[in-house]
Amino acid sequence: MFLGSVENSPILEFDDDSSLTTNEQFFSNGKKEFWRFNSARKKGIDKCIIFLPRSFSDLENIFKYCVLVYEFKSASTISPVYLYKNEVFVALCPLGGPASANLIEELSHVGIKTFLAFGTCGCLNSKLDATTLIIPTSAIRDEGISYHYLPPSRDVRTSEKVNNALANTLKEQKLNYVFAKIWTTDAIYRETPSRIERRKAEGAIAVEMECASIAAVCKYKGLDFGELLYISDSVSSGDWKWRIYNKLKLREKLFYVCYNAIKAVE
Repeated sequence: MFLGSVENSPILEFDDDSSLTTNEQFFSNGKKEFWRFNSARKKGIDKCIIFLPRSFSDLENIFKYCVLVYEFKSASTISPVYLYKNEVFVALCPLGGPASANLIEELSHVGIKTFLAFGTCGCLNSKLDATTLIIPTSAIRDEGISYHYLPPSRDVRTSEKVNNALANTLKEQKLNYVFAKIWTTDAIYRETPSRIERRKAEGAIAVEMECASIAAVCKYKGLDFGELLYISDSVSSGDWKWRIYNKLKLREKLFYVCYNAIKAVE
């Protein structure tokens, strides 16, 4: 059942105003420490892995090659941005669409042009093996911030060249994956049975909270964005089913997948 008047929804009032935007005014006042990127910019480093899981410093084999470059600060969180092996940035991303979109705004301001995120998702397809990795080709825009960057539509697509780089790397590592549509939502506690069934009917096989938001910002700005998802739980039936797996081992493996994939993006 659909309630309310769609025509009067403020979120659908897309504004394509190209005049001076808030970010340009805010970024020019010197409160953001963008100068900390100067050295990397001179070296032409313009690729970034967006790390969505919580614990990064626990990945010791990776963390020891990271140098803190910047801190993404919001009213309630501070998320570090590292330079890994002097080759690519690694940005820890807060939960949800608005925070991830604002992170992309700041990182694109300092010249980053290619983004590859990886994190968890809830599986909507009960027949999909829990070890299968997912490369989203598009994300259903069941969130809010994408509508501030793109006109209303059901979904938004990710970058084909980033997706292909991911697929090639996964093939080399002999890891199972699928290209698929996913569902981005703002409300993890409102994944109701009827809403889940509607999303499944649209072809979505997984749900998460950032892909449509980041994809919209990147499309608006002419940037490349892709994502790699691994299944953490199943929401395909009436009961949540948590996946039991070695989180740190899997995150380390997938970090290297993303690192090799993003380096291959031209």
